[in-house]
Amino acid sequence: MLFIILFAIIYLPLIILYPTKVIYKEKMPKEGKMIVTSNHYSNLDPLIYDAKFVTKFRYMAKIELFRTKFKAFVMRGIGGYPVDRENVSPSVFKTTLELLSKNKKVFIFPEGTRNKDGTEKMADAKAGAILFASKSGADIIPMLMYRPPKIFRKNYIIVGNPFKVEGADPKKLTKEELASNLERYEKILVSLREKLDEKVDKKYSKKK
Repeated sequence: MLFIILFAIIYLPLIILYPTKVIYKEKMPKEGKMIVTSNHYSNLDPLIYDAKFVTKFRYMAKIELFRTKFKAFVMRGIGGYPVDRENVSPSVFKTTLELLSKNKKVFIFPEGTRNKDGTEKMADAKAGAILFASKSGADIIPMLMYRPPKIFRKNYIIVGNPFKVEGADPKKLTKEELASNLERYEKILVSLREKLDEKVDKKYSKKK
């Protein structure tokens, strides 16, 4: 119920203020165990993804956003759960795996922090998404946002093909297999950026 209320008072205005087109939206599975990932530009990113997919993704959010009762109420309402990035507790891993076991869509920003410069270049991806996918058997759904959200400026999100981690025993990746999967994931993100840039450039060249 809270999500529906928040959708009406927060997400609908966001759709108008931050027009965003989703490319290959049909690649997002409608159900099942999945870890959704994307690059990260601003605190608005989670809300925009929720709004465009009309879905309550579950996000790890920095614990500072839960400092007051009101903030915590809103953050939990949109699917956030707290993580202390300086001292990640075992409960965060347990919560994430429990959510995945219930077929919730867990959203992870692999860079671990926002790209405050607003550039196309991503910081090195951390292995969290790979590890959670390994332990849970979830698919990873890679996505990419074209540029930082800006009021009334058209933006784009591209959805990649779902994939699973690979290894002799996917639930117990070796150090080498973990590194290999992370490298594979980063190559997928590079490919998505190239596809997205090509589609946007083609769109604007037609207008000219």
